[in-house]
Amino acid sequence: MTTIIDFADALADGLRAKLADVPTVSADPPPRQKRSLKLPAVYLDIDDIEPMQEAGDSRLLADVRWNAYCLFDPNQARADLLLRAFAARVAVALHEIRRPVPGHGHIRLSRAGDDAFRPALDGYLCWVVEFNIEIALGELEAPGVTPSEIHIGQSPAIGEHHADDYERIA
Repeated sequence: MTTIIDFADALADGLRAKLADVPTVSADPPPRQKRSLKLPAVYLDIDDIEPMQEAGDSRLLADVRWNAYCLFDPNQARADLLLRAFAARVAVALHEIRRPVPGHGHIRLSRAGDDAFRPALDGYLCWVVEFNIEIALGELEAPGVTPSEIHIGQSPAIGEHHADDYERIA
């Protein structure tokens, strides 16, 4: 069974591979002690989980909206422009990853832009790359028996004790 944590870890691993020169790529929130941040940094976060429906195989389909927070040092020369270029690199890397966990949906980028209100990240320049992935949650049903015949019964003569009352229709 694949979990949300598996997806977060797979996304972080994929971004680390694509952005090898970026010192911090994490599926966990930034530490409370901001002094330990190595910039530039990417922090992955789940924004919400939307319409859930039966996948047709006993699992639940969920459209998970993710945020990749791109943090940059505001004191660096041309920081605003460099932040935007960094966010674009993150978007391209996510696009190239496409399907972080086989057998589930692919990454659908929706937007990259300023993230104005994020108090935990005050003191850093921050842009966010938003994307969605359709994820099938839960366990697959064990393979069962495929019926070779179809029978129909009429109430109240149904159930195990009325097996002889059923009519074969296929």
